[in-house]
Amino acid sequence: MAEPGPGTGVASETDNRPEAVAELLAGYRSRRLSRRGLLAAGAALGVSAGALSALLADEAAATAAVRQEEPRSGGTLREGYDLDFSRLDPVATNWYDPAFFALFESLLIDSPEGELQPQLATEWEAAADGRTVSFTIREGATFHSGRRVDAQAVKEVYDAIKDPANASPLSVLFAPVEAIEAADERTVTLSLSHPYYEVLNVVKTGYWAIVNIDTRTELGERFGQAEVDGTGPFRFQEWVPGSHVAVTRWDEYPGSIVPYFENKGVAYLDGIRWEAILEAAQRAVRIENGEIDTLRNPALQDVARLEGNPDLTVTTFSEPSGYLFGQNFERTELDLHEQAMRQAISHAIDRQAIVRALLFDLGSPLYGPITPADKYFAPEVEAFNGFDLDRARELVAGLGWTAGGDGILEKNGQRMAFTLTVQEESFNRDLGSVIQAQLRELGMEVTVEALDRGSYFAKLTEGTDSYLFYYLWPVPIDVVILFVGTATSGAPNWGRASVPRVDEAIAAWQQAPDAEALAAAGVEFQVAIAETLPSIPLVVRNNVWVARPNVRGWLPHQYDIYPHYNDVWLAE
Repeated sequence: MAEPGPGTGVASETDNRPEAVAELLAGYRSRRLSRRGLLAAGAALGVSAGALSALLADEAAATAAVRQEEPRSGGTLREGYDLDFSRLDPVATNWYDPAFFALFESLLIDSPEGELQPQLATEWEAAADGRTVSFTIREGATFHSGRRVDAQAVKEVYDAIKDPANASPLSVLFAPVEAIEAADERTVTLSLSHPYYEVLNVVKTGYWAIVNIDTRTELGERFGQAEVDGTGPFRFQEWVPGSHVAVTRWDEYPGSIVPYFENKGVAYLDGIRWEAILEAAQRAVRIENGEIDTLRNPALQDVARLEGNPDLTVTTFSEPSGYLFGQNFERTELDLHEQAMRQAISHAIDRQAIVRALLFDLGSPLYGPITPADKYFAPEVEAFNGFDLDRARELVAGLGWTAGGDGILEKNGQRMAFTLTVQEESFNRDLGSVIQAQLRELGMEVTVEALDRGSYFAKLTEGTDSYLFYYLWPVPIDVVILFVGTATSGAPNWGRASVPRVDEAIAAWQQAPDAEALAAAGVEFQVAIAETLPSIPLVVRNNVWVARPNVRGWLPHQYDIYPHYNDVWLAE
């Protein structure tokens, strides 16, 4: 960035908060902030509109050559990913990964400003009574196999999600949908059992991406593992769990109608290869050495070094997702079904210490289930779950637990010993180890069990004593409901939690007829969880993305879990 000239006042305004100002400018460049949002945030920092405009002008001059470049076709983007890969089947996968946004499309999509935009649906409309929602499907879209995408094809996907035989993990979010009708070739209508304000936020997610059900039926279990038939700009090439996923450009792609995509036609890249880098310490080194082009979530202790590298662009934003610690209510001999025991465990966890030691202050404690980044966040939850080891000891003593000779709590001959199941990834292992050590101070013997992605989800469904889970969802309340509601006991309510107050709050959220009622229900839901703890909130980490200088058109943003790849190209 060029130095501001004398007399501008820019330096004096920005020198006190250089990192904050730089983050604002990065947000504006990446389109996470509108110009209005930039100016408002700058004012909060005491930086005038004129100073920000001067900085933007300097940046504009410095980057004009890059903006004037013509996109070129060719090359394979190599992207580092911090997790293992799940089956590439929206109808029946445990988790959706970045390749979903290359292979599939949904009816709607979120813009970088958090606004709904068309993807496969050109229009959508809710009836005045809130009991029906209709979508108009775009013309010209096809599946990779050549089948036309019409209302019937969309209906088949939504019917499959509702069919219990497919075990779609988030089908409960479609429970208010009583019927799906292809009214004509281009109109899909959802008939609802009651007003369901959230349905538009449901269908925009990866679990509601549109696939060719004919191909899925024909391939059975091989769909999403050996072949994929979606509508996205890339075709499936290979899925190797624990290693990588690869896709290649679909040259017959009919183009996109998403307003914020600049490239409306065939993708520029020849292909994309996502590599699972499960050891956090390796991620920064891989991108620094040029072994990968882009990266999701380096080890947080490496972020400052990456930010100081002039050859790399680092994008950081708070994420509406967090870590939860679930206990199995069926372990009644350990009193895990008792609210007092869960409160004791929660009070024994020093969240701020975790933020300092593991997140390097790139995150914050969670005292309720929803992160402060979400628009429905209720600050009332901050009255609960503070670190208080003395209070934790009082609570376990009140349940009849006393310390044995080795310091481990005992009751009726039962030792307070249980397993904590985590996903095999360095941060998850580290977080598990910290929880293990902190609960040891309370007199609990915790064994950390780290499993690969497939085994992890299988163990959670089969039944485990306790688990760590990192939810990742654009509307957090919708997905947290699944981990704590009685209706989903077994999976994904792996802890078999059952709390009537929480169930009542869920019902109010899912039947809210308008924005005001939805917001009020969201507050009660969060407070009910913060107090009764069907799952214990832990921390939220910042989302960090890194790119090398040859990557163009790559836009991670706060309102979608992963970037889309229509605009991405590689400069020489």
